[in-house]
Order: sequence, then structure tokens, then C-alpha cells
Amino acid sequence: MPGYILHLVSVHMLLERLPAESPYRTDPQMRNELYVGSLLPDAAVPKTVSHFYDPAFRDRMIIWPRPEVFRRKYRDRMSDPICLGYYYHLCIDKKFLQEYLPGVAEYYDRLGRPTEIKDDVSEVLLKRSGERIPREKYLSDEYYYGDYTKMNTYLCERYQIPEDLMLDRDPGIEETKNADIESVFRQMRAYRKVPAEAAEDVRVFDVEGLLDFFERAASETAAALGKDCAF
Repeated sequence: MPGYILHLVSVHMLLERLPAESPYRTDPQMRNELYVGSLLPDAAVPKTVSHFYDPAFRDRMIIWPRPEVFRRKYRDRMSDPICLGYYYHLCIDKKFLQEYLPGVAEYYDRLGRPTEIKDDVSEVLLKRSGERIPREKYLSDEYYYGDYTKMNTYLCERYQIPEDLMLDRDPGIEETKNADIESVFRQMRAYRKVPAEAAEDVRVFDVEGLLDFFERAASETAAALGKDCAF
């Protein structure tokens, strides 16, 4: 799934697609809460609950959220900016995992056969470079997660991501009762200490291709949400 900063970038892209008179663009508090809501699914534990994963697929290398389940449960609260940000996070995660990530990596078992079962994955093929690496190395600070860290400051500067986000009320989302949003804020402050130039040394993603995908995802999701959300 995308990292914290990429989710904030995605919200920024959504905001750019809303009418200039939208309260999400004119009201700083609503804008703040939309951003914060987009972080809450990753601030809560366990993520299997906060992302509404289907238990039948929890053994897979890639498992995506079910935003439709969240929406059914909180259908009477979708005008709340925090709830909308939460829902948007789940939508973007699902698009990223279903549509983008399969073009980044392929997974193979120890016999060289393609597999989606996480415990069977022995080797990962990085499509960008053609490099083949062990699963554990792929899911490390050297590769997948490390790429997010390397991109963060560059993304914050390019998209002017706000630094002063805050959560000052209980959103009433059951799945956030164990959320530690302050820990997320601390981590994001630490990420900003990484030089922006580090984004030039990513190993898994193509930065511009990734951002193009997020632009398209924001456009598609904004169009879908605009049908019945008070933008």
C-alpha cells in the first residue's frame, strides 16, 4: 500500500480537482480533517480491521481493502471530512494494489512458478530493472519501503504537503479506536529530514510513472465521489 506521504499527495490531487468554491478548498479545518482522515486507516491497529480486508484473501502477497464495506457501514456519515478522507484512503489503496502494483513486481515460488500466496513467495522480479531478489529483501528499507522514505521529502516539497495537521475530535469510526495518529505525525516529521535528492535513487518505483498513476486515480475517484458527496 502507499505510504503516509503518498496518501497526502493523493488528497492534494483530489483537492485540485474540486471546484474552487468547495468547502474542502476554502475551509482550512475541513481540509485538515480530509488529510487526517486519509491517514487514519494506517494509524489504526490491526490494519486487517481498519482496511476491511476480506479474510478469505489474507494469505495473499497483495490484498486490497474493501471501501464498499466501509461505505455501507458509515453511509450516513460520508459528509464528515474525516470519514470521507478515510474512505478515500481505502479507494486509493485498492486502485494502487489492483491496478498499479502488478506492473511493478511479480512473485515466484522456489521452483520459479508464479504465485500470489505470500508464504510461498521466494523471489520477486522487479519489472523496472529486471532484478530478482528474495521476498524479505523486497519488503525492506532497502527496496519497497525504502523507496517511500526516499521519495517523501521530494513529494512534500513538490506538492506543498502541510506540516501542521492535527486531530482534535473523535471521528466516531469504530475501526480507529486503537489509532495512534500522533505516532504517524512524528514519523512524517522524521521523513522530512531525508534529502529531496534521495528520490533519484529509488529501486522499485518509477517516480513520475507512480505520480501519473496517482493523478489518474485522483481524477477517477473524484468523479465517482462527486456524484453523491458534498464537495
